[in-house]
Amino acid sequence: MTAVAPSRRPLDLTDGGTVRAVARRAGLSLKHRLGQNFLVDRAALLRIVDALELSPEDEVFEIGPGIGTLTVELARRARRVVAVELDDAAVRATQITLREHPNAHVEHVDALRADPLALGLRDGYLAAGNIPYSITAPLITRLLEMPVPPRRAVLLVQREVAARLAAEPGGWGLFTVAVRSLARVERLGDVPPSSFEPPPAVHSSILRLTPAAQLAAAERAAVLDLARGAFQMRRKTLRHGLGRALGGDEAAALAVLDAAGIASSRRPETLDLEEWRALARAEAARREASA
Repeated sequence: MTAVAPSRRPLDLTDGGTVRAVARRAGLSLKHRLGQNFLVDRAALLRIVDALELSPEDEVFEIGPGIGTLTVELARRARRVVAVELDDAAVRATQITLREHPNAHVEHVDALRADPLALGLRDGYLAAGNIPYSITAPLITRLLEMPVPPRRAVLLVQREVAARLAAEPGGWGLFTVAVRSLARVERLGDVPPSSFEPPPAVHSSILRLTPAAQLAAAERAAVLDLARGAFQMRRKTLRHGLGRALGGDEAAALAVLDAAGIASSRRPETLDLEEWRALARAEAARREASA
């Protein structure tokens, strides 16, 4: 009778002791500048995975796998996972934790330069990640502005960023305008510092983005040009902020605001996307009339 080798117990990557042991074995020292705060809250982990609404045929692009905690859960449900990680030691850690998951692969690539399709993922891929807070804005911008964005993305980000992106008009910023012009945004819940090893200094939120362009490319560029100037004077009224965006021409700003039906006394954070669109169209008409 042939002896059966005992099965290896799966690593519990939501256990703080396991996280520290894997990190030591891989020579991984935690670096806050790289956002290396590893999720050790299994309930929060499953909320992220569930929010992706994975099917067994889905492929996932993961940003910053760390030691592979999220990667393992994704690999259990998805057809394929391709993750990008900048830290050499973290890549070594995933070589330990992903041994039982041949459908998951980690590339030593900067997420700000990675192209999911060039890494072999198919159109319709999903995206997920525990995002390094210091580069949240450029990462989200890159994801959404790629020629082929993910079908859906679920990201763990700083709570204040999630709140601003999901806010009703009145709490918007330039980044909100940029993101909401490209995607639907849902803030699905908060995650406290105690859910991480080591605990960060801030709270986090689970953010779901569903790409759905609300403006044509040229119109979006025009909107962002106006919004960029206006938000440079966000404490001022639109009369002043839009004037700055139009090269200091306050009379032109007042004309554009009047044509768009927007009060000059309002502040830029109170405008929704349709009102920014109205301003961009009014400015285009003004330029055409004066040409």
